Amino acid sequence: MPYTLCVNSLPPFLLVTPPILWDFAIAILLALFCSITIVTLIWIRRNHSSSIIASILIGCVGFLGCVGFLLIIYGSFIEPQRITVTERDIRLPLKQPLRIVVLSDFHVGPYKGKRFLERTVEKANTLFPDVILLAGDFLYDDDSSLSALAPLARLRATLGTFAVLGNHDTGHMLTLLNTPRRTDDRTDTIAAVLEDMDISVLQNTSRTISLGAERLAIAGLTELWAGTDNIEAVLKGIPPRTATILLSHNPDIALNLKSHQAHLITSGHTHGGQIRLPWIGAIPRIPTRLGKQYDQGLFRIDDDSTLAITRGLGESFPRARLFAPPEILLLKSEVRLD
Repeated sequence: MPYTLCVNSLPPFLLVTPPILWDFAIAILLALFCSITIVTLIWIRRNHSSSIIASILIGCVGFLGCVGFLLIIYGSFIEPQRITVTERDIRLPLKQPLRIVVLSDFHVGPYKGKRFLERTVEKANTLFPDVILLAGDFLYDDDSSLSALAPLARLRATLGTFAVLGNHDTGHMLTLLNTPRRTDDRTDTIAAVLEDMDISVLQNTSRTISLGAERLAIAGLTELWAGTDNIEAVLKGIPPRTATILLSHNPDIALNLKSHQAHLITSGHTHGGQIRLPWIGAIPRIPTRLGKQYDQGLFRIDDDSTLAITRGLGESFPRARLFAPPEILLLKSEVRLD
């Protein structure tokens, strides 16, 4: 069942917080943790005769202040610029190997710009992909400039580059209070820009690629939150026993059993939680119905179907990533002899 989102009537200050406020919050936190560290160091220097227990407690507070300061610096300004490559092996019913690069959640705008996309494209091309899949959320908000997407024209894949749009592109968003918010639907303009770059935008359609005597079908859905997706129509036109990849921005499509006709489902949307802690995982709520455990990585959903979720490249809400660096996902299919 598709999502139904409606315009809410919350006051503007409860909607998506402007990036400048996130920068202000970061500055406040940095000042707070720095002050805590300095105050504790001064206290320790001036109170040599204090009890050991008091000194240890104050020392721990100072240590936590220092760690907090460094984590905010790292998570706000260093990790979001680290482009990592994650390589995973998959199985497709093909007798030849295939290299698939998945890129998602660019969110160009206040946090990510043209230079970051140039670095991403350069790194993706060095992986020599056969197919590149772009899983949506190209823009951050209404103020994002389409010109920042220009580097995507330099993506190179031997069999082509294919894209779907995400909820930010179609104007279906959530607020900090997890309530729906509608913004401009820029579907047509984004699709036109991508098509001009020789990127095939799949909107409830599929493309079939010849691989010698074999064929590979790549199907793409419109954004689930927009409620216009039609998986039955997309898969109906694909011949039986054809290796099939389904591209959907939102991994919740895996809840629709018809999606399991695809051998590989590729998605983004989750950002891997964007803020993670060791042994705990994602801290923010994952905006899907699949559950927190489906935040990033590969998941076997039946004997012949795999769900691949990339944590993407950009950020939404805070200018921060922690233990979830921007990701280029490289999927390498094994040669299937049977």
